[in-house]
Amino acid sequence: MSDFLFSQYFQAGGGQYALNKAIVLGTIATSLPNPNLKWETTVARNIGLDLSLFNNRVQFTADVYRNNTRDLLVDVPITPTSGYSTQLRNIGETSNRGLELQLSGTVLQAKEFTWTGSFNASFNRGRIESLGPIGSILSNSGWASTAISSDYIARVGDPVGLMYGYVTDGFYTAADFKSYNAATKAWVLQDGVASDATAQGQPVAPGIIKFKDVNGDGVVNSLDQTVIGNANPKMTGGFNQQFTYKGFDASIFLNFVLGNDVYNANKLEYTSAVAPYSNMLASMNGRYRTIDANGAPITDLATSAQVNQNATIWQPTRQLLFHSWGVENGSFLRLNNITVGYSLPKALIAKIKLTQARVYVTANNIYTFTGYSGYDPEVNTRRSSPLTPGVDYGGYPRSRLMLFGVNLSL
Repeated sequence: MSDFLFSQYFQAGGGQYALNKAIVLGTIATSLPNPNLKWETTVARNIGLDLSLFNNRVQFTADVYRNNTRDLLVDVPITPTSGYSTQLRNIGETSNRGLELQLSGTVLQAKEFTWTGSFNASFNRGRIESLGPIGSILSNSGWASTAISSDYIARVGDPVGLMYGYVTDGFYTAADFKSYNAATKAWVLQDGVASDATAQGQPVAPGIIKFKDVNGDGVVNSLDQTVIGNANPKMTGGFNQQFTYKGFDASIFLNFVLGNDVYNANKLEYTSAVAPYSNMLASMNGRYRTIDANGAPITDLATSAQVNQNATIWQPTRQLLFHSWGVENGSFLRLNNITVGYSLPKALIAKIKLTQARVYVTANNIYTFTGYSGYDPEVNTRRSSPLTPGVDYGGYPRSRLMLFGVNLSL
């Protein structure tokens, strides 16, 4: 959150005014102020357990917590007659409860070899307890500007971070249609096949992406939008292992996230062809074809079926739409760090007045095991609102880093 959000802000040159029979630029108010804003308040409670076993060879800690945050700062939709779409207000309450565990100890202790390790895991469950006088808030992550009006929903009883959109149901094929009407230049759907025309703002045709008719009324529209993803992980944690042998030392660190979804906006944009001559994903090579080898539109059902018998994806959507194909499992296991070092014998370095001389090499971000198709499953590129986490839009890949160093102590 920025400072002074209760204040009125203005933008110079942001508006146009008619003065003296001419259009001139002028200053406009950028938001509706709220002088009654106050800090959010959090009440935290926890209870912990610490155990040490086998002469302190094994240590175990557990911590159970519950936090409640009141007077949340949220952009609340307001009537457009005010001249604004939202106003920042203190409304509602959220709760977080969870369990944190850590197990560490000495795995093996020999004369010249030591192996120690630790494992930690966290389980957190969030919930919206209240949103004041309203039951839910639809939010826009903003990556598509205003093309997608809302892609997240916050509602009482659910966690923050629920992705809200259409359920992808493949694409329309020739088998979904009765015929093509040359007079109206429109395709006629088979009986019982729901139409996406309202949801997409364009007539349906073979090769057009298909959304699921969730409520079964025969028409796909905004009423068929539903929760299609959850940015919150079920579990997070890490492993840390350390080894020593004579003068050598080594350590390895892995961390993991399990059960969260990532909103891959890049997939949606680069299968849309919204901008002329824009790049497309390689998967669009298998798109449904709607023109023949001579560049003429295909209007015959048999020809459409024959040409597209190996099609694997719809034709470019020509607009930005949020649907479940753009939501991916963000679970991962990352080999985060490996360090190997060697300390010179003390008898040798004492001759040059040193108490320690160690050389080492460290590798960071070595490899990530994940099914996510983007650069990095641990991504969050839309940080302006806490209601829209887990969006990957132009997320930059993490760099892989190698370090070589020397530690000297006098």
